[in-house]
Formats: sequence, C-alpha cells, structure tokens
Amino acid sequence: FKGNFKNFDEINYYTTNYDSNKIIKKVHNAFEISNRNTNLIDRDGEILKTKNQNFEMLTEIINFLDKSKKNCVIDYGGSLANFIRNNINYLGKYNLVWIVIDNKKICLLGKKIIKNNNIYFFEDLDNANKFILAKDLKVKFCLFGSSIQYIRNFEKILKKLSFLKVQNIIVERQPVLKSKDTKYAIQKVPFWVGGYSYAVKLYNSQKLVNLFMKYNFFLNKKINSFGNQFKDGEYKSYIFKKKWS
Repeated sequence: FKGNFKNFDEINYYTTNYDSNKIIKKVHNAFEISNRNTNLIDRDGEILKTKNQNFEMLTEIINFLDKSKKNCVIDYGGSLANFIRNNINYLGKYNLVWIVIDNKKICLLGKKIIKNNNIYFFEDLDNANKFILAKDLKVKFCLFGSSIQYIRNFEKILKKLSFLKVQNIIVERQPVLKSKDTKYAIQKVPFWVGGYSYAVKLYNSQKLVNLFMKYNFFLNKKINSFGNQFKDGEYKSYIFKKKWS
C-alpha cells in the first residue's frame, strides 16, 4: 500500500477499475484453472496453493448457522463466491443460501459459470433484499471478506444494513492501520498476479470499529488474520453484533 491521497477520485488516474475487462478476464481464468485442479484455489483472480483458512473465524461462523433451517448469508464484494467455495468442506453441510453482491460484470460471470443453485448474484443490496423478502429468508450474517477497503460508499452500505435489520456482520481478513489515521492509498499487487494497482481506503482499526458503533453494531470479537505485512498495518477479522435501542 503506497501513497496518501484525499479520496478515491484522486487515485483513479493511477489505478485499475475493479470491473475492467482485464480484471474480469483474470478472475475468470483463475476460476477455470482452480476448478480443474483440486489442489489449487482462486481468490480474486489469484491462484493459491493453500487456503490459509482461519479456523477460529470458521468456528465463529458455524456458531451462527442452523443445521435444521435455511441459512441466508450476504457476501458483500464476494467476487465469484470465493469464501463459500474455498470453505465448502466446512460449510457445505449447512443449508446455505449464499448471496453475493458485486459489480455487474462479476455478477454476469458468476451467473454463467457458478454451477450451484444456492449461490445468487446481485449488483446491489436493494435487489438482494427483494429476493430475501420474496423467499422469506432470515439473514444470519453479512460478510465483508477483505472488501471494505475497496468500497466507496461503505458508510451508506452500513446504514442500509442497519435499516434492513441485519444482526451480525463479519469482517474477514481486513487490512487496517494500527495507529495512523485512515487514509486513501494505492494497492499494488505483484507482477506475477498481474501487477495491477487498485484504489483503497485503509481504515484505522479503532475508527473502523467506531464507524460500526455509529450504527449500533458493536464489536464482539477481534481475530488475527493472515496477510502480507505493511507499514503500521495488519490484517484483522472482526465480528460485530447489532444492539437494538
């Protein structure tokens, strides 16, 4: 992560859009490669040999699920449903309705190539909520899997989740700053996975917690997560629970 910018717009000149055709093609290719090789997984266009599963987090997730009922999960910024696909050995025994919210191109690709009738793709929360209401589903939790840093209007999303009466939010593998203030920066990925640059908002850890508290989501647990080290930064996972006033 490099630089210190004022906002997303200032960074855009130097970065690659998340829905660019190059990125979508890379995500598709990575999916096809991992789909043919059980020893590999794909995550956002990157091929990995190890899943780096956080079993402490998986245990917390399982505690939210009910074996005897349908379990609806909103996966915000979930790409091609990477989290559930990469953890299917642990979560597959539960009756899951997995709802991915992502950009239009990812949703079109997901609908085309994901052969799982319990995974759905939507471009926004409003349409996802219509589906949830029509199916009379109850959301067990909303997952942000290393995605908050890419979301321009995250506070609006958080406010809407509060309005939709989501009770639990899981933030998984989130890069945060330990002591420095929240800032906008450029994320440069290694050349062997494309060498692309992305615009990100790196939150100060406590300020991110405070933002959730603003909408009555209170920190229930913080968990260490894997991720490359960066200056004044670390990767953390958080579990928030809604407190109704």
